[in-house]
Amino acid sequence: MKNDELTKAWATLTGQLANAAEQVDALSEGHDPTVRAEGYRFLTRILVAMTEFQVEQDADAPSLVQIMSPIRKFFVDNPDTLYHRATLNPALRYRIHGRRGEELYLAFCLYGLRGRTNCILANVCDADMEFDDDGRFELVLSAERPDGVKNWVQLDNIARTLVTRQYFTDLRQKPAELNIELLDDIAPPPAPTVEGITHRLRALSQSLSRTFKSTQLASEAWMKQPNTVSIDSTVEGLDSLFPTPDNEYVGGWYKLVGDEALVMEGRAPECRYWSVQLCSRWLESRDFSNRQIILNHSEVKLEADGSFRIVVTHRDFGEANQLDTAGHREGGVIFRWLLPSSEWSQPEFRVEKL
Repeated sequence: MKNDELTKAWATLTGQLANAAEQVDALSEGHDPTVRAEGYRFLTRILVAMTEFQVEQDADAPSLVQIMSPIRKFFVDNPDTLYHRATLNPALRYRIHGRRGEELYLAFCLYGLRGRTNCILANVCDADMEFDDDGRFELVLSAERPDGVKNWVQLDNIARTLVTRQYFTDLRQKPAELNIELLDDIAPPPAPTVEGITHRLRALSQSLSRTFKSTQLASEAWMKQPNTVSIDSTVEGLDSLFPTPDNEYVGGWYKLVGDEALVMEGRAPECRYWSVQLCSRWLESRDFSNRQIILNHSEVKLEADGSFRIVVTHRDFGEANQLDTAGHREGGVIFRWLLPSSEWSQPEFRVEKL
């Protein structure tokens, strides 16, 4: 029993966690000690998340699980977005149904792996869908389009993950009601088997490895040119962070000392939603429950000419549009333009003493 496949899968998982901890130590060397502490916390968070996704969710008994929360974050989560996830089998058919709430944007995005690379397979948002007068809808996911279906997304043969997104300007707004069900008549999932759990542990190991590696590579690319605009939607490898094609992204890495502040100036395009936020070395949003780490278009006070001036600071200088680093000397900053309908240019970054 000690050398069976289940035991080997478990040993691979625990060994991978130990190796990830060593990488956190190495990547944190020379940085503030909080970076290392956050790195270990990050490992616990993605372990919990990927366990739920890879071990507990079942394509034969679909469920929509909330992905992010104030204590579960990765891949530059947006605090203004409510995310849900479902595991899919492209050989099956699914029906999502529900009713719109007060969200200003609702979308459904399919992802899959081409080799070892994550890719976006399809995306449909509310602008592409039909709703009844009460905001009710249904959306079918299947390989072939059924007759009479208004809202449909084709399941590519490598489709494995559905992510739903709801955007808000105020998290007190009512979210949409979302439900998912299987349209095929199949037997309920069987009791756990050695083979089944072995497979899921291996999937968990692979998912943990991809998540950590994608985080490491993306953040290292950002860190190469601090206090400048160094990334945008064209950056190689962005798909590994499960972006939405409805967003344009632009940002960089701040690195500040003393009374320095990062001043970001520019003009947002016409769009459904836009925001700017701070994130950690591990691409987690900063503490949005207790700090001002994000500003969306409803909160930013614009200049008389319609441009913005947003300041990343360690302490309150009495400026409008401040983002609070909570004392973190470095970190990521990212703008999102959702469904931009006009041309846009990159904001300007510069360091000032305030």
